[in-house]
Amino acid sequence: MTPIDLRLAALLLCVGCGSSGAPAPASAPVPARAAGGSVPVVQRQTRMKMIGDSFSPQTGPEAIKAFVPDVVVEEKGGECSLTRTGGSGATVVTAWFPARTTANLQVSMTFDSAQHLVRYSERRGITRIQSTAGMTEAQRDSVLRASTSAVRSTTISFDWVIDQAIVLNRGGGRPTNAILGPVRAIEKLDKLGPPVARLERVRTLCGV
Repeated sequence: MTPIDLRLAALLLCVGCGSSGAPAPASAPVPARAAGGSVPVVQRQTRMKMIGDSFSPQTGPEAIKAFVPDVVVEEKGGECSLTRTGGSGATVVTAWFPARTTANLQVSMTFDSAQHLVRYSERRGITRIQSTAGMTEAQRDSVLRASTSAVRSTTISFDWVIDQAIVLNRGGGRPTNAILGPVRAIEKLDKLGPPVARLERVRTLCGV
């Protein structure tokens, strides 16, 4: 996976996410207990920030019901890439549809060192970026910011560790709109695919 691919994958994940207090799914890792046996509580932030954008997602059943994805999902073909980190032992699986060089859908899944799926993200509306060779870090960020702002996209992110899902439409010269809620409230929504079906397809395609 190239540095640009990693940056795009990072755009799919919200920043400063925390817990809503809802019980974590049975398949999610349990947070380590602090001294004295207490489980640390992570607070969820309702203000999100991405490269070149900040927004406050809507929450609650009515907001989730009303949300409409601006970009339809296309799942023809499929090409995979696996990256294993040297430190934590995590594995990042990325799939492009219909192929990496012609993708209109990118899916990324992160597995912990025990191969438990902990994060899932997808982006519909892929940004086309020319070579950034020779650019400074600031110049690359500027190119990425301009490119992602030019194309309307729909992204979906799940984090089972903190039981949080976020779906948003952004870019294309239009305002960002987003919803935030527990993973279980969003993962099976038919109007989104549903994401759980796409997740299983990617697992089968990439052999994970």
